[in-house]
Amino acid sequence: MPPAPFQALTTKSTGRAAKLITPISVSQAFDPAKAPQPLPNRIETSALWDTGATGSVISAELAKSIGLVPVGRVNVNHAGGASPSPTYLVNFTLPNQVTMTGNLVTEFPSLPGDFSVIVGMDVITFGDFAVTNVGGKTWMSFRMPSCVAIDYVAEAHRLEFAGVGRNDPCPCGKQDGAGKRIKFKRCHGV
Repeated sequence: MPPAPFQALTTKSTGRAAKLITPISVSQAFDPAKAPQPLPNRIETSALWDTGATGSVISAELAKSIGLVPVGRVNVNHAGGASPSPTYLVNFTLPNQVTMTGNLVTEFPSLPGDFSVIVGMDVITFGDFAVTNVGGKTWMSFRMPSCVAIDYVAEAHRLEFAGVGRNDPCPCGKQDGAGKRIKFKRCHGV
């Protein structure tokens, strides 16, 4: 059976990035299969990807400019304590038309800066997320749905033992009780 199709995006920085920021479009939530006419107001802005944020948030200014109506309220913990904040249902459209519908987001106070959306783990965990810094250049890549586990330890293991046959003595030198080297398949080849 062929693998499920996925949507993906990659951003490439010219150097090491201190923040992972991508373009994003935000609108009131709707089902794209039954899109209303006219389509809801959609705003193009920037999003900070934050693995330390449990949920995604949008600025108060962005919520107002889209004309969002709150669907609830939650208490938000912050350095000054806790305060109630409205929640909204929105659609996110990321680069390459990677679309996520019906996201419950919380409002945060509008702050000066280079983003008005924070993409949190509620979105990131729907797919595969990787950050690399090869040659001093940061690349961030995201795809959904999740397709394959990324395991750099297993990759290093495969590279370390590349070319070793299953029946060859294990390069680690481990021996059995009689002092004979153990075959790779019984040691690190498992």
